[in-house]
Amino acid sequence: MTKSKLIESILILLVFLIAFYGRKLLHAYIPFDLPQGMARVAYVYAWWVIPVVLFVGLGYGLRNLGRELGLEGGFLAALLFAMITVSPMMIGSAFTGSIRNELDIWLVLNASLFAGFFEEFLFRGFLFGLLFRRALWGFVPASLTGAVIFGLGHIYQGSTLLESSGVFFITAIGAVWFAWLYVEWNENLWVPVLMHVLMNLSWTLFDVSDNALGTLLPNVFRGITIALSILITIRMKSRLSVNRQNLWFNTSVN
Repeated sequence: MTKSKLIESILILLVFLIAFYGRKLLHAYIPFDLPQGMARVAYVYAWWVIPVVLFVGLGYGLRNLGRELGLEGGFLAALLFAMITVSPMMIGSAFTGSIRNELDIWLVLNASLFAGFFEEFLFRGFLFGLLFRRALWGFVPASLTGAVIFGLGHIYQGSTLLESSGVFFITAIGAVWFAWLYVEWNENLWVPVLMHVLMNLSWTLFDVSDNALGTLLPNVFRGITIALSILITIRMKSRLSVNRQNLWFNTSVN
């Protein structure tokens, strides 16, 4: 790794840490809170968006923001792919679970749309995407860096060490899978975004589990969705983008 790429890597990681942990660090010294609602959501995700936009805008040009973060990819193709591949999970959740009693529009938006979009924006579009494409990290180190942090960010869902470990591993594996889809779909962030949103939606509408770990039957349908997405992606491509040449070091030219 050249000196310039090392500096670029450090800056990307630093901006990510500010975006992801900055609010929590600030609140440790200046505690305050906002009531549940749009103002709170806007404040929380502003911490994720503003540092990223400033860094990408200053570093690569504000006009290139959409391209750098994968937001210029085909939305309709990504939506069709997500609807097809997530349909087994949605149908399975409907059969194995029941509609949540406390369901309302705010819960649906917050747990599926907002969480799905902003997590992919920060973890895949920014952290993984720039480490892989710009800093030229290989797919394995770039995806695992985000996967570990992504998994750790979900362990609060577990009530025991075993359950927390299960939540960590399943969300970390999911992060690597989303990163793979992002690369294979020509760095189209809408693919993992819409997959993430619809998968969250299936578990938000139907009460199948209290956390990301899930139980046996819902995980069978989740496994079918993952397998289907991989098979369709491989079938559509003549040559996979993630290969031996970029597993550990990305030698492609930006």
